[in-house]
Amino acid sequence: MKNKFLRWFTAGGRLGSKLMCIYFLLIVLPLGMFSFYAYLRVRNMVQEQTFSAARAAFDDTCLSLERLLGRLDGVIDILSTDPLVYTMASNDPGDYTYIHRLEDSAQLATTFEHLCMLADIDSIRLYVNNDYSYSNTTTNIIRISQAAHNSWFQSASKNGRRMWYAPVDFEECGQEPAQPCFSSVQVIYNPNEVTEPLAVLRADIDAERVAQLLCETSVTDNGWILLLRDGRILHSSASDSSPSHPDALVRQVQSLTPGTWETLQTEGREYYARCEKIGPSGWLIASILPHRDVFRLSREMSVEMFVFVLSVSLAAYLLAYLISQSTLKRIAQLTGTMQAVEKGNVAVRLEPSGDDEIAQLMSGFNQMMDQVDALMEERMEHGRQIKNLELKALQAQINPHFLYNSLDLINCTAISRNVPEISRMVNALGQFYRLSLSNGREVISLSEEIKHARLYVEIQNMRFENRISAKWDIDPSIDSCQIVKIVLQPLIENAILHGIFEKTSKCGCLEVKACRSADCIRLTVADDGIGMDENTLLAHFSGTAPPENQKTPGGYGIRNIQERLVLAYGAPYGLSCVSRPGEGTVVTVCIPAVPPP
Repeated sequence: MKNKFLRWFTAGGRLGSKLMCIYFLLIVLPLGMFSFYAYLRVRNMVQEQTFSAARAAFDDTCLSLERLLGRLDGVIDILSTDPLVYTMASNDPGDYTYIHRLEDSAQLATTFEHLCMLADIDSIRLYVNNDYSYSNTTTNIIRISQAAHNSWFQSASKNGRRMWYAPVDFEECGQEPAQPCFSSVQVIYNPNEVTEPLAVLRADIDAERVAQLLCETSVTDNGWILLLRDGRILHSSASDSSPSHPDALVRQVQSLTPGTWETLQTEGREYYARCEKIGPSGWLIASILPHRDVFRLSREMSVEMFVFVLSVSLAAYLLAYLISQSTLKRIAQLTGTMQAVEKGNVAVRLEPSGDDEIAQLMSGFNQMMDQVDALMEERMEHGRQIKNLELKALQAQINPHFLYNSLDLINCTAISRNVPEISRMVNALGQFYRLSLSNGREVISLSEEIKHARLYVEIQNMRFENRISAKWDIDPSIDSCQIVKIVLQPLIENAILHGIFEKTSKCGCLEVKACRSADCIRLTVADDGIGMDENTLLAHFSGTAPPENQKTPGGYGIRNIQERLVLAYGAPYGLSCVSRPGEGTVVTVCIPAVPPP
């Protein structure tokens, strides 16, 4: 299907349909991609903000609940060290008058009242193990026998440590107040006999206050809070969307890592949950957010964006249709004119309308047709010029052969007249030019390049009476390696003409070396000529052309060789030079070791 659409778009189908498709896609695709990207970004931001708000509310609730329940602990800590509590719980009635008992009872009740007001708790109770009258006449001081059968009292007495209780722990006690409460309970022991319980202190806080605090935590409509102890729900702010059987969810909450939001599933629904431990009570508080609540805003936004994109797409389709039709009208006119030209009517012309690219195309078509006649007239003239160039190329091919034949004739004449010096020079010159031309090849073997350089030195020595003492140190293993031709000869020529022959004696030594270094070949041309100063060295080997007034002899040939080497092998390869005035010059050519083809 994809290949079929591409073939239609590139080779088949009407231009009007293609233009309308292009205009439509240019509008809808960017809008759709932007809308999709915006939806993803907003969706993530909504989720992050929801979790951030839920985390902040949850942390505040945990801190507030811990402080609220911590007040109970503070009150118990104060009363557990109060001497009056020990006095009322441990004195023998025979040694304790009724008046004193009433005074202590009133003082303790006042203490309870002040502590409740200062700590903002609802009630304080003291359960004593004697039959004093005050234990029967006040609601704050209660006889232990009245609560001894309750499970919460039995567990507190049995454990002997600070215990925490929720409303569910008091439901079985008919004598407890009707108002549910959360309590902290501490057993008071006889200081003379640490294993003997004297009394029980209990501080209560109204369960409604805790429930109100927990209900304010959720940041979504259907979020809810659980207060757990050992897998048992102590309080729940469940809503209509809460699972009907939360036991499975409670088990998952128990295994959560405190302080992180994790995903839970139960009854086919997905929830996000986070839990924390509450102070010394060891209880667990968990915040649970339904998945659909977290993404409700993003779902509503996606529907709105879809409706918006659909509306814009319809408008874009109509706009693309109108634009394509207005464009196609002039294109159809241009197509009809081109078809007339194909049938041979080269005199037809268009009348451009508008000022856009199509109008420019129509004007260009007219100009092109105007040039066709001129091009046809020039065709014959170009044909004659091509014939002349072919003749000149043939003459250029004949000239080298004429030179070789002339040199052979001179050689034969020198031999017949017994003039070996002329024969020797003619042979050397003929071989030199044959190697220079090399049958039109631009790349030759290194052995041919060395031979070409040797012939040049030999010819120069014949010219100047052997003033040049040449030493050749060539590694035979690199003879077959390839090199662009005519590299050494210009360097040797510079060394002879501008180095050795500039000396007073007009004589000198020339040393040429060729060796392999790793994957490179190094060719060295050294002379003992007059050398060069720094300015001349930079002018020849810096790679940039010097100003007209600073040009020196031989500079053009050196730059030409450098440019040819860089063009053939790349920037790392080329020429380098070391020279000292009065001592001589050493030029090094570095090329890659290219094997024969």
